[in-house]
Amino acid sequence: MQTLSEAAILARIQNREPVHARLRNGGLVIRIDEYVPLVCTVLHSGTQLKADVEKRLLISSEQRRLFESTGTAELADLLPITLIAEESRLACDLNFSLTQCMRKRLDGRSLWRRPPTKAMQQYAHRRHQRFYHLLDSLLDALEEDHGQCLLVDLNSQPRSFDSDSGVFHIIDSQVRMPEGETVINCLRDQLQAIELPHQEVSTSSGESAYQGDYLSAHVNTRHEQTLTVPLQIDPIFRDSSGNLYPLVVDALRNGLHSSLYEAAATLARQGSNRPLSGHDLMPSELPKEVLRVDRALKKLAKGLETLLYINPINIAREERQFMRSKGRYQPQFRYRQLRIDPYVHREQLYRLPVDRIRDPALRQLYREVIDALAERIDLLVSIGSDRFLYNSLRYYGEPTPEDLANARFLLHAMDRPEESNGRRYSADEMIPFFEQKAQEWGLECRVELSDRLLAQAMVNNGRKALLVRRSTSASESELHALAHHELGVHMVTSLNAAAQPLKVFTLGLPGNTHAQEGLAILSEYLCGHMTLKRLKTLALRVIAVDQMLRYNDFCRTWRTLVEDYHCQEEEAFKITARVHRGGGFTKDHLYLSGFSQALKLWREGDITGLYVGKTGFTYLPLINELLARGLVESPAYLPHSLLNPQSCSPEITYLVNCIR
Repeated sequence: MQTLSEAAILARIQNREPVHARLRNGGLVIRIDEYVPLVCTVLHSGTQLKADVEKRLLISSEQRRLFESTGTAELADLLPITLIAEESRLACDLNFSLTQCMRKRLDGRSLWRRPPTKAMQQYAHRRHQRFYHLLDSLLDALEEDHGQCLLVDLNSQPRSFDSDSGVFHIIDSQVRMPEGETVINCLRDQLQAIELPHQEVSTSSGESAYQGDYLSAHVNTRHEQTLTVPLQIDPIFRDSSGNLYPLVVDALRNGLHSSLYEAAATLARQGSNRPLSGHDLMPSELPKEVLRVDRALKKLAKGLETLLYINPINIAREERQFMRSKGRYQPQFRYRQLRIDPYVHREQLYRLPVDRIRDPALRQLYREVIDALAERIDLLVSIGSDRFLYNSLRYYGEPTPEDLANARFLLHAMDRPEESNGRRYSADEMIPFFEQKAQEWGLECRVELSDRLLAQAMVNNGRKALLVRRSTSASESELHALAHHELGVHMVTSLNAAAQPLKVFTLGLPGNTHAQEGLAILSEYLCGHMTLKRLKTLALRVIAVDQMLRYNDFCRTWRTLVEDYHCQEEEAFKITARVHRGGGFTKDHLYLSGFSQALKLWREGDITGLYVGKTGFTYLPLINELLARGLVESPAYLPHSLLNPQSCSPEITYLVNCIR
């Protein structure tokens, strides 16, 4: 942070340049990230006092804490424009007039053991004048650019026991009416919706005995297009010694960010015919600190491809030995060596400067992605050990009773003989079909054969290639469904992610496996080629995961699929190997539940935001916000099945509609 003169800061405001500076000899820090019509002042959280002033004060350090709103400035940390008083209000109270800013008494108490000198009073007056000069210039600029502007003054004081004040108390007596009424109502609703850890939220409005009213009076007189709203917050974010509770501070920061932006948009709508929301006022360019974290994260995530390490390298030999033993041999899978140092990798992940990201939505996103990558490292490190199953449960979860009920329901459906008739295509014949589909859909990618897959096919994101298992075959319906699954979703989202300015969408957001596989199965359904065999395969995977969790016995899982559910022996081996690889891989239960959730979201509204990259269902609102702000590119590719949905047979449609 720079230290600048008043003239230098005024010049930057005049030129609409970002500012993050301390005012020279002014006891004030000003931050302007972007010139949006939302300003926050914090006048009473400063604690700095010159030694000669402190010597003359009558009150003790303990009494000072009652008057200085310690930590309040931290709550404004994510807001776009802030003016924070660093020096104590005891030496200069900016919410009182120039002649009264160096107060003699505070809350009925005498402040001074010895009266302040003339030099002290002159210094206080200069501070007062500089603050209001800067504020006036800033508000003039914002009113010129936007018309309406919202100024929120944050303060924190403990509630009295006999008071009806809420956690958030709006001092509406200082708000200019009638234009302030709608803004206050919006702000109360927004504040009431904030979720705080272990704390009930309440809001109120009325008078306040703790602070002056000069700021409101000055702005109301000097700036007709700026609405001032004083907001008092109960100091639930700090203890009696002034130490902050980080989780409460974080929740308040995020809540105030969204609440105040929505209130500013409400004010802006009064002077405009446009249907503005808080998102419309937020910055429309990615901050440099976000791009720095994003690039660093992409580098660290290299080498963390789960399937590369979890697919056994001896799968073909173990399958032959298992079949020769007629299901009585416990396969001994071997895996690739990990090419990263997991401990260094994890440490580097958590050292990324995520706290420098001041956009709360993006900050939280990167925190969650880093946590998910750390869990993935734990998963990779434990492949082949007893810890792997525990880590898999942390990362992918386990089937719910509802998942098992859906699976058993599908497995009780009568087989459809017509699905078994007709020609089957070999892997060599599948290659030109997939290449043709990729060309039709405008997807630039390769299609190659592979001997190292458990699945029929898999997209390699880094190489932009569709890999097809050399030993596989498919019916015509399965061929179309596979194309819509792998190319239509996995390849589409890979290509869209590669075009995003934020590379986090190539790494995968938390829950991306659930979303990716759910959307891919949805694509199979919407293309009109969903088969009962496919639905039963998804159901068998859920059953297999449940069996693995219950008994951890490869042979027992395989026998359950073959004897209880009449699965073919080779197919049962592949399903069983998928869930027992690594030591217990629970991922496969997500396909059926992911399909159910994707179908529900598709029926409820627009899901195109989910295709911007490797996303997660829970992030759809955030992605839509980032799309609206222009921080994320709209998906250049969308599944053909989503754009041109087709109907499946009545039997399949009925079964799908019964999935809960």
